[in-house]
Amino acid sequence: MRGRQPRALAAAALVMALGAVPAAAEGLLPGYAASVQQTDLERQLAHADAEEQRLTAELDESRPRLDMTRRRIVARGRAYYRLVRAGLLPAGGGFDALVDHAAHVERTRRSLERDVAAESALVRRIAELETKLVRVRGDRGPLAIQREALLRARQALQEADERRAAFSRAFDASVRPDAVAIYGTDMGPAADPQAGFRALRGRLPFPIAGRAEVNRKNHGGGPGVELSAPSGTVVRTVAAGRVAFADRQDEYGLTVIVDHGDHYFSLYGSLGSSDVHVGDTVTAGARVGTVGSIDGTPPRLYFEIRHNASTLDPGPWLGL
Repeated sequence: MRGRQPRALAAAALVMALGAVPAAAEGLLPGYAASVQQTDLERQLAHADAEEQRLTAELDESRPRLDMTRRRIVARGRAYYRLVRAGLLPAGGGFDALVDHAAHVERTRRSLERDVAAESALVRRIAELETKLVRVRGDRGPLAIQREALLRARQALQEADERRAAFSRAFDASVRPDAVAIYGTDMGPAADPQAGFRALRGRLPFPIAGRAEVNRKNHGGGPGVELSAPSGTVVRTVAAGRVAFADRQDEYGLTVIVDHGDHYFSLYGSLGSSDVHVGDTVTAGARVGTVGSIDGTPPRLYFEIRHNASTLDPGPWLGL
């Protein structure tokens, strides 16, 4: 149905974020399957985070070790050079001194070889760690994007559910504001001032001024009327009351509901803009918004009258 686009888009985004799900879970979207997918994403991201931390920690440890090894190679290389350059000079101290010198040279050479081998191993390991770190970060990026898309889609669904709940709650209670007269001067006097909104049956003004094509419409399970008018046409309340709802709703698009007391409500749907907020007190003929459209349809205002949660045929109220 055309008015369900926001929730439908959110649901489609959720399914795209989920990807393929088992056939047994399809009927449970967006509940069970979404939870399973989010849990799996969180587990993969946690693994990627732990692997990134491990690789980073090893790199942070390996790089100073490489620097230290290279400094040791330079120092031992210089020492080895000096020992080799000394040649047979220690022979003046006798045979034992010459043997000690030769052993010192050999030890220094072997230590130098070990340092060079250690340097090569550290260089290879650091290169391997950097490659793995790039791969882990590359794998983590799409997972984070997918999780964010999933969270946004679930939030959109939750917000849509909250708007539907607020829409339903708008009809749960009815309080007629004492400070505002129920009858405007443009409506003429009522036979019984205490009768409230009910006394306006057959004498309600149209919510938009000027010429408009009127079509009866069953919308959202009850009778209503659609008033075709140019986009931006001012929409006004048919009677005084209190704003009970002003938000988007699946069936009606941007919607304002006015509570007229005694559990009577007027509903203005498919608005292009809204000029009131929940709790505002409005007089008869007060501006509530402008005419808009849903899903690119021609601009029109959808209008309903409700008593409690039951939709009344607005024709007799408007004198149609």
